[in-house]
Amino acid sequence: MKRINLILCFILMNVAIWAQKVDGAGNNIDPYVGTWVYQSNDTIFKIVFQKGRKISRYAETHGLYGGYYLSVKGEVLEDYMGPLPTCWNLKISTTRPDNMYIWAPNSNAYDKSKVPTMGISFYDKRKKHFNGRGISGGYIKLLSPEKLLWHLDEKEGIWWEVEGRDDIEEVLPIGFSVPEHAILTKEK
Repeated sequence: MKRINLILCFILMNVAIWAQKVDGAGNNIDPYVGTWVYQSNDTIFKIVFQKGRKISRYAETHGLYGGYYLSVKGEVLEDYMGPLPTCWNLKISTTRPDNMYIWAPNSNAYDKSKVPTMGISFYDKRKKHFNGRGISGGYIKLLSPEKLLWHLDEKEGIWWEVEGRDDIEEVLPIGFSVPEHAILTKEK
């Protein structure tokens, strides 16, 4: 009888552990995939998104990996549109892949729309917020199948990073190397 109880206890513990593993597949993110362009006078800002996933010990989160491009007056200032990763496996390495510049996890359980507004982490290669660890505090939102709202909020990102921590001195905004607010059009 003890052996049966022990086996039953072992099975229940494993079921409880596996039940905690979350699959962040969430809502439909297909409409975000592709290249988006903003142009104003002599400034061209592009973003490219592809599907990707982030694997940790406890969860697998699906989302978007992104790259970006910026030119002003015909001079290319930022060009991070090259090949993007397809998987960020935290079990293997805790550092973010070097070729990932935007991460938009599809994990907002509160957004029940078919195409969600997605929070983003932005890894600005020139400004290097938080020593290159990136900054949250922004989002992307589809306005239509062909229009995308891009919004970065540095103050919110700083708040997310330092709130409740006593080990960090005051952090001042340093800005972004790309537009903070733009409506982009999907490239065909």
